Amino acid sequence: MKKILLLTLSIVVYTQINAQELSTQESNIRNLIQEILGNPVDGVSEELFESLYQNYLNPLDLNTVSRQELASLYLLSEKQLNAFFTYRENVGKLLSIYELQAIPDFDLPTIYKFIPFVRVNADGFSIKTFQNSLQKANQYFLLRYTQYLETKKGFTEPDARSKVRYEGSPMKLYARYKIALPKDFSAGFTIEKDEGESQITDFTSFHFQVQNKGHWKNITLGDYQLQFGQGLISAAGFYLGKGAETVLTTRRNHLGARPYTSVMESNFFRGGTATYQIHSFDFTAFYSRIKRDANLETYPNTDVAFVTSLQTSGLHRTPSEIADKASLREENVGVNISYHNKSNTLQTGITLLQTNFSLPLIKADKAYNQFEFSGKENFLAGLHWSYHFQNYNLFGEIARSESGGVGAVTGILASLSKQTDISLMLRNYDKNFHSFYANGFSENSRNINERGVYTGIKHTINRKWSASAYFDYFYFPWYRYLVDKQPTKGFDYLGRLTFQPSKKLQAYLQIRQENKEENTKITETYLDKGKEKTREITVVRERTKRALLVNVNYKLSKTWEFQTRASASTFQFDGQAFTKGFAIAQDVNADFGRIALSSRIAFFKTDDYDNRQYFYEQDVLYAFSFPAYYEHGFRHYLLAKYKINRNVDAWIRWARTDLLGDALTFGSGLDEISAPHRSEVKVQLRLHF
Repeated sequence: MKKILLLTLSIVVYTQINAQELSTQESNIRNLIQEILGNPVDGVSEELFESLYQNYLNPLDLNTVSRQELASLYLLSEKQLNAFFTYRENVGKLLSIYELQAIPDFDLPTIYKFIPFVRVNADGFSIKTFQNSLQKANQYFLLRYTQYLETKKGFTEPDARSKVRYEGSPMKLYARYKIALPKDFSAGFTIEKDEGESQITDFTSFHFQVQNKGHWKNITLGDYQLQFGQGLISAAGFYLGKGAETVLTTRRNHLGARPYTSVMESNFFRGGTATYQIHSFDFTAFYSRIKRDANLETYPNTDVAFVTSLQTSGLHRTPSEIADKASLREENVGVNISYHNKSNTLQTGITLLQTNFSLPLIKADKAYNQFEFSGKENFLAGLHWSYHFQNYNLFGEIARSESGGVGAVTGILASLSKQTDISLMLRNYDKNFHSFYANGFSENSRNINERGVYTGIKHTINRKWSASAYFDYFYFPWYRYLVDKQPTKGFDYLGRLTFQPSKKLQAYLQIRQENKEENTKITETYLDKGKEKTREITVVRERTKRALLVNVNYKLSKTWEFQTRASASTFQFDGQAFTKGFAIAQDVNADFGRIALSSRIAFFKTDDYDNRQYFYEQDVLYAFSFPAYYEHGFRHYLLAKYKINRNVDAWIRWARTDLLGDALTFGSGLDEISAPHRSEVKVQLRLHF
């Protein structure tokens, strides 16, 4: 009776606030992406965006989800996580998604963000046979075509200055098929051809996964990723690190094996992995054998080859890029043993990983490379832990590579009250710590040569106002690329004030500053045989970048939604004049049911590339668009989605950038266009069953 009363109350309240607002529309994803990414300094990787969409494509069942899985969405505080699992333990399985409103500490803004990534399977359905699994599974096939309409230099006839050209056509093609039943099985493949590549199947990814078959928690064959501990040995899944979400994203979550379905052609394993569960222990073993893109060289006067660098772009358009393709064989074998207590308040484990290359990796003889990995083998061993006590979570990981270098992170998340959440993170990555699949919390793009202290806070002032901020101090003990000095240091901070008086209107103001020491060129005056001359020299000085972002979202009705977004920045080295840049964009979105339209017009003007402005753009489903606006010009796009019938959706997107002023060309190198504009068309078709 109590359960029925709770559900009835939830439905009544839900109807009063307009239940259609909690649908899993793509607009929910769009708004969430913009809110949590904010205005990044260096852009956003396609891998990050892809992993967020994987959460959307595979919603978590609230009746079976674990704490680690739910925390991996980075939407719930420690207090809210505790409230959810206490509710589920005391009341039992959820009967409907509407019940979220009955859980203490769950507010409507959180629920709006939460809904696209979760579901409720209240009937307790249990798969008995593979045939039943297939009948219940969701499956779709997606096909996408993309092309720039102007001709790039890489597709023209060779000339006397340069004979290098792209080997293939300007078309970019993408196909994906997937069939899956959450917590039971998943299978699929992904095929991609980038523009300029000659092979239609230049990259192919595939996987087959079964889950929860007796003691076998997971078996995955094909392409996969592994997320253990805080990601110092192997990291996968959605992870932001530093961004507009200032508290929750400091911690990674232990998720184990995940199928890999992205078209990023690096940072994944190819082979097999299995997890066997006995009581409170999970035993995971994995093996991978894959060929990587790498730049090969030979020792002078010999045929003995070695590798100078690993290539991660995944592009195979020119003869040199094609020569690098699949030129290095990499083998990985490892194991993870994890333990959790009955109450799931404690989780700990160890990870071992052995990596072998078919050729030695020897980087250029530069000062910043002195402690980089060199050789054919690397062995990693690590210990990770996570402990929950009331509204506090202590977590961390320490790992050691074969070189003797150590990487370590430790931190705490805490809900001090219903209004206030904080985080604190300490990190130390030795200059000789080598981990090829790591993606722990850091300022650098890799977990090496860095120490730092991070602290973040979020505070709900009242029902309309909230504030968040972080401060991060980092220190680099050794030389870095394009930094001819050691050691160097820096800091950055972010602050955001959000105003949301209703579900229809949200506005926020964000400021961010980043200080680092980097190379810059200055003009020096000197005497030569009594004559005064000048020369340009390289020095290391502190540079400062400041950025301001204003965003306003207004949902006029169920059909119309408007967004205005403006950002500005300045960039300066000590003792030099500062440069500046800004951009402003107006979005209009309309949903007419079977037809949905999204459009933008943006104006931008920047003094240089250092002041580029990153604005997220809507794109066809599962595609990624986060371009840098720089130089001086306009950009606009129009995206249309049409639901042909129950099983077929179609998208078409047009985007164009026009440069103003004295610009005569667009882009550089083989991507140069002999016109001050660039136009892109994208068409996508999805069949889902």
